[in-house]
Amino acid sequence: MRKQVTYILCLALVAISIGLVQIPVAAHDGMHPDAPNPSPNATASQEVGYASVSLAYGRPGVKGRNIWGELVPYNEGQPRPWMGGANGSTVITFAEDVKINGNAVAAGSYGLFWIPAKDKWTIILNSDSSKFGIMKYTADNDVLRVTATPEKADFQEWLSYEFEKTGELTADLNLHWDRIKVGMSIEASDHRTAEELKEQGH
Repeated sequence: MRKQVTYILCLALVAISIGLVQIPVAAHDGMHPDAPNPSPNATASQEVGYASVSLAYGRPGVKGRNIWGELVPYNEGQPRPWMGGANGSTVITFAEDVKINGNAVAAGSYGLFWIPAKDKWTIILNSDSSKFGIMKYTADNDVLRVTATPEKADFQEWLSYEFEKTGELTADLNLHWDRIKVGMSIEASDHRTAEELKEQGH
């Protein structure tokens, strides 16, 4: 009997592996399993000085909705901060040590969370960089909290993270959605020696 069950399981695995049997995939909205993801997953990356910085996130659309203070509530981060995207945590990775708004941050991956407010936002780097870390968020795992002032911006239908080079070793990283842009500064370390800098006219 055990051999027969094993044989049947092997046949099933072979059928799945060559596509004879399809495993149903959970629907994005629970009703349309074959529809494309309504908030497509995306990545963004850029070299900031000598450091590579990358993000993985989901891109929700405005779709005629009121975003700030409604779809994304001004709730002081309760019961948890906003994930800054869709489909789970936004994850940011620094290939080497950097400074965020002047604060030292070690190389590695972090959950990037936000607490939006009308006048001042809080940006959070959390040590839980798992896809659904936002669902079990705890402030005890916060590595850094900084504040930022949101700015009015051109309308952006799909949430986007945008890098803007500001110097040889620096860049701003902005979240841009609807008619708001808000972000943080990133500064990389200089790998050059004092002699090399002198030779280059610094």
